[in-house]
Amino acid sequence: MQNKNITKVNKSAVICLVIYSVITILRITKHVPWFDEAHAWIIAEQLNFIEMFKYTMSEGHFFIWQTLLYPFAHSHIIPYPYPMQALNWIFCLSALIIMWWKAPFNNWIKALITFSFPFLGCYGVLARCYSIGILLLFLLAALFDKKTKYPKTYALLLILCANTSVMALIGATAFGILFSFDIFKSKLLKKNIIYVGIILILGTVLILYQIFNFNFAQYFLETRTLHFSVKTLSNIFLNNNIIFNGIILVSLVVILVKFFYKCKISLFFMIFTQLSLAVFLMILYDGHFWHSYFSYIYLIISFWLVNDKNISFKKTAIVIFALLSLFLVFKKPVDYNMPFDNSKFKILYNAIENDEILKHSQIIQNDFVLYELIPYSYGRNYVIRNHCTSLTNHDYIFTNTFDKFCAIRLTTEQAKRHPDIIKKIVLQGKNTYTFIDTKYYNMTKNKYLFSEKNYNILFKKYKCYGRYCFWKIEVKR
Repeated sequence: MQNKNITKVNKSAVICLVIYSVITILRITKHVPWFDEAHAWIIAEQLNFIEMFKYTMSEGHFFIWQTLLYPFAHSHIIPYPYPMQALNWIFCLSALIIMWWKAPFNNWIKALITFSFPFLGCYGVLARCYSIGILLLFLLAALFDKKTKYPKTYALLLILCANTSVMALIGATAFGILFSFDIFKSKLLKKNIIYVGIILILGTVLILYQIFNFNFAQYFLETRTLHFSVKTLSNIFLNNNIIFNGIILVSLVVILVKFFYKCKISLFFMIFTQLSLAVFLMILYDGHFWHSYFSYIYLIISFWLVNDKNISFKKTAIVIFALLSLFLVFKKPVDYNMPFDNSKFKILYNAIENDEILKHSQIIQNDFVLYELIPYSYGRNYVIRNHCTSLTNHDYIFTNTFDKFCAIRLTTEQAKRHPDIIKKIVLQGKNTYTFIDTKYYNMTKNKYLFSEKNYNILFKKYKCYGRYCFWKIEVKR
């Protein structure tokens, strides 16, 4: 798979990467960040470093991405979402640059990888923690043969990679096991071995502290059961057809195991990462396309690590790998619209921005679209509040599915359950409004009244914009 013509590689790389850059930049300019992207920004904006680190224990993602966003989210020197999108794009492009110059693939395979949907439509466009993880994974693969020459640097890269996401942690763990094995076999100075050991031990403790805590573990023990995610498989193979997916998967495993059999490093890396990913996505988490595509990322690295040019079955394995890459050039995931369909956000945002009363009011609610709106409200006259708390400091309280206290979506439901919270929010200043998505809730009345001993909470319909109706909330003594 080695390409000897360095000049040709450079020209092909430049052409492909320029085309890639143009396409992804155009896609980014048309993409409005959805909940998961906005969520990371809000964490970086509203929490300090210690709070961010502690919050990862109920977040499911590690602290590196939010830490990188922190100076931009706190200073607002560059308006949201441009810093977040630019950082993510740079990381993804850098990963591809390393792949083009360091991976032992032919140009046409590198081109297929570059223009596959995982890179062209997913990791390069959706500004999340995954691109930096892929960059560090590709760096670890590129430096794999020199890991004992620069052991402290390699150990630091392992820890950084592991702290980007659980998806990258799987690959970093596989690299870490291989690295530790080579360290024991090598003739490194005792001082260097001690330094490497300290780095890896501290990094492991850091990861374990973020993953294993009572609330997070209890949640998974109570809510997660073994399942077979057809959706996850269909993002990489055929749409929602478990029989064809199974046949393809078994055939692929047989061929790849036979191919990698003589290259123990690649075989171990492939088996460890793919099985770990399968266990995670089929027991601990349902997964979406941005998770399932790590199966493809780890297959790329497995081929990358092959160091025996005389391995049998090479042509067949490479053809299959190329066909999978070609398939992913044209294949969109089954849950594609989830992060890319921003029509709900645009309707809500335009309604508030173009309404003279709403854009000088306090808007409360608790749903995903509200969280997408929060970063855009900085510097505006309106205030976005979560109806789950009356606290004015950190209005975005990090309530999620773990918390049964907060009513999702309907503020009227929250007024029934916890009227004192709604009362405190309303009495804190500006006119208070909430919105209801009529696609999910048929709100035919014009008024709702919730009576308490000393006061009433009144909901009066204000205006409807498309799928959203706004209600003014008043407290009557």
